[in-house]
Amino acid sequence: MEKIHEEDAIGPDRLVGDVLYYGDNHSAVVQLHSGEDVRQLIEQHKGDGKLIVLDVGLKHCGPCVKVYPTVVKLSRQMDTVVFARMNGDENESCMRFLRDMNVVEVPTFLFLRDGEICGRYVGSGKGELIGEILRYQGVRVT
Repeated sequence: MEKIHEEDAIGPDRLVGDVLYYGDNHSAVVQLHSGEDVRQLIEQHKGDGKLIVLDVGLKHCGPCVKVYPTVVKLSRQMDTVVFARMNGDENESCMRFLRDMNVVEVPTFLFLRDGEICGRYVGSGKGELIGEILRYQGVRVT
């Protein structure tokens, strides 16, 4: 299989074109299109103990696009984590959500559990992102 956007073996949905910016329907990453979508996702997982990893970016942000294949891979491998994605510049509701969450740099990953934000990571480093997810999952990372 040819290398696709710094990642290989992504699968048949092959992240190309607008999929990189707008998401895809073949992965376990929940695509959110408004602040209300975020609230519904949080409510849906309140009390189940699952960590929600919310990838917040912009459509034309290079690092946001770069990290997305990693998010897709992780969503397929970590069934105890809910992965979601929002493009902040999609509409006014998304922009308002970014302001409300004090997101000033992208990509920003918000970590939520039981309706509360338990942390955030700003950046597109694959290793750092995995480390942060494991940390908020309660895995001791040294």
